[in-house]
Amino acid sequence: MTTPLLIADALRRNAWKYPVKLAVKDARRQVTYRELNARVNRLARALLGMGIGKGDPVALLVGNRIEHLEIFFALAKIGALSVPLDVKWRALEMGAVLSSLTPAALFLETACADEFAKAKAANHLASLKTIELSQAAYGRLVDEGEAEEPAVEVGEDDPVAVLITSGTTGLPKGCLTTHRAYVLHCINNAIEKGLGVHDTGLLASPIYFSAGRSFTLGILYFGGTMILHERFDPVEVLTTIEREKVTYLGAVPTMCERLLQVPDVEKFDTSSLRCLAITGGKVHGPVLEGLRKYITPNIYRTYASTDSGQMAIAKPGDMEAKPLSAGRPVWCVELRVVDDARNAVPVNEVGEIVCKSPLATQGYYKNPEATAASFRDGWFHTGDLGYFDEDGYLYVVGRKKDMVKSGGISIYPLEIETVLYHHPDVLEAAVFGLPDPKWGEVVTAVVVPRKGAALRGDELIQFCKERLASYKVPKSVEIVDSLPHTELGKVAKDSLRETFKLLL
Repeated sequence: MTTPLLIADALRRNAWKYPVKLAVKDARRQVTYRELNARVNRLARALLGMGIGKGDPVALLVGNRIEHLEIFFALAKIGALSVPLDVKWRALEMGAVLSSLTPAALFLETACADEFAKAKAANHLASLKTIELSQAAYGRLVDEGEAEEPAVEVGEDDPVAVLITSGTTGLPKGCLTTHRAYVLHCINNAIEKGLGVHDTGLLASPIYFSAGRSFTLGILYFGGTMILHERFDPVEVLTTIEREKVTYLGAVPTMCERLLQVPDVEKFDTSSLRCLAITGGKVHGPVLEGLRKYITPNIYRTYASTDSGQMAIAKPGDMEAKPLSAGRPVWCVELRVVDDARNAVPVNEVGEIVCKSPLATQGYYKNPEATAASFRDGWFHTGDLGYFDEDGYLYVVGRKKDMVKSGGISIYPLEIETVLYHHPDVLEAAVFGLPDPKWGEVVTAVVVPRKGAALRGDELIQFCKERLASYKVPKSVEIVDSLPHTELGKVAKDSLRETFKLLL
């Protein structure tokens, strides 16, 4: 009989293999593998006693702390679904998602209690079973009762989580993920980045998001040690790397930029890092150069999304020959670049990136229309534009919805942003199209200068003219103090576009 691929089985195995090894550490406490598995089992049995069982969705308003992982694994062991929510959400966001997903229960940390109370009152959630992370409520569930494995039959194709996408428009979608897919995520990180029992990982981005969650579970799956930071503080991250000899750090591009802005960054000992895994968007050339010089040359850039999982990876050895590439497809994924008729396009020709992958979501929870729109004939349509070169390396040129059509010509904002980032006084840049009666759209740039720099829009336009074809050069460049960002650290271009439309 074949053993099913179950994500929580790793805890049981590691409690036997590495009983006194440190599994997870946060600002409050730390637990060994034996302690973690026992607490998870007691919680799983308590949840069964409360009537929560196989197939039931349970929401988590719990941040980067050990309890989040205990809850996830306990739910996995009884076949229930984790629905992690963002602890930074306000009442309106909480209420909308909880009302649409109708979870059987909610785990709630104290910092979210006030906003949840408002959401509860406004959205008729009085009947929602709520478990607060207090010693009186939560502590009793994990400290008392039997620590034996719960007797629930769970299959590898059973769903284990609903991961909320970080959409910038409309309601977020819930990506349904199975036990098998999660285990394959762990195996993928082992194959592509060497993740394993030898690693000490550090997570300082929200565990609510797929990327950080994926490598955190991978560390625990293989018996490594995981350190959780509640929020990203660049000095604390560098200090922790030095003190704890961290080997694996997950980050998004904005986090990398903030690390490089720490005064005397070169004085921190980050030589233990064997993997700086970056996902969540483009890392521009000057930032990559700074990371290699001051943090580590062991940079792995992953092209991924919550919906698709990891699709491609650029490894340290690719940095010299293919610095702008997103890398090659990961071991278990098939990628294509297609036209609007879904036909594969030739090498070096831009089209939409589509993927077929066991790492992808199995569909959108309670949203068959969105599932049908994104999955066609087994292929997930990413909405990203890109191309393959002759060596099989993928290049991502931007989002399909962000493409600017000016005078009938397709212009990709990412190319222009890359040029702007090479200006020594540019800290951050965003390029998008604005309506124009003559050209249809015109290229517009919004730029944040580095501290102390005196940038002018006409200077940056001239800088672009010297490096780009005339039709790609921004018609206007606005200098601002800051740009709006999503929770994942990406520039919120929809918000920018709407703001500047109002100024036309």
